[in-house]
Amino acid sequence: MPEGASSTPAEGKRERQERFARDLRALRAAAGNPSFRTMAGKSGTVSHTTLHEAAKGIRFPSWLTTKAFVEVCGGDVEEWRARWSAALGTEEAPEAEAGVEAEPVAAADDPDEHRDIVEVPGDGPGRPVRRYVVVGAACCGLLIAGAASWYLRQADDDVRPGTRATEARETPPPSPLISGDRSTFVGDVTIPDGTSVKVGRRFVKTWEIRNSGTAQWHGRFLQRADLPADNGTCSTPGKVRVPDTAPGKRVRISVPVVAPSRPGSCWVGWKMVDGRGQQFLPGARPIYFVVNVVE
Repeated sequence: MPEGASSTPAEGKRERQERFARDLRALRAAAGNPSFRTMAGKSGTVSHTTLHEAAKGIRFPSWLTTKAFVEVCGGDVEEWRARWSAALGTEEAPEAEAGVEAEPVAAADDPDEHRDIVEVPGDGPGRPVRRYVVVGAACCGLLIAGAASWYLRQADDDVRPGTRATEARETPPPSPLISGDRSTFVGDVTIPDGTSVKVGRRFVKTWEIRNSGTAQWHGRFLQRADLPADNGTCSTPGKVRVPDTAPGKRVRISVPVVAPSRPGSCWVGWKMVDGRGQQFLPGARPIYFVVNVVE
């Protein structure tokens, strides 16, 4: 912005909410950077996806989401209520924002099972979350929060049987490319989610997954997703090979990564595809990594 120019109300609000997201990331870092899954499990009310979005600034969190985030990280709830109200702006009623809430997390759920590989449900091959991004770009304020919350709830229903079953039946997830194909996330072998890495650092991210279906895996790849947009940062190959894997067997997949040259949060998701880029599991969630880049 040219020197002396004044910001519009919309720009001022956006700056406040971006600063609020940075403050949430700093609070989480001070708490030892617990993974979002760990935070979700401790809160018992908010999903790891919603907590991740709040920290990244993808959408402005409701007060209930913020309160859960702050409590898990040991922050002062009253202080953060004031920060949240200031970021929200006096032109909006906190009561209305608080009504837009993330899906509850069932205590009996196994969080690793919610990370089944490898696609975010979407409109077609190669565009797993395009609908969500278009909504985010086209709308503002509560419309963004409401639309994103609806979309992410619908995605979570695909991997949480019994949660909002009626909605899930109305919009069934796409079927696998090969009948009986399924993959289950086992764990992070290196660089757990939320790890702090130095700017410019080179590291190798490795996951372990299991072929939990009946189809033989052959000629498969993990392909980097172009969305959701991040700060454009972590450098990786566009595609890595998935070793041939028989049903019931586990396999480790590694990706070389170079951290960006500036601090921030780096999220990269991956989809399982064939040699032509066609998705094998269009109805499953992505496998991904997220790191905090620091000076």
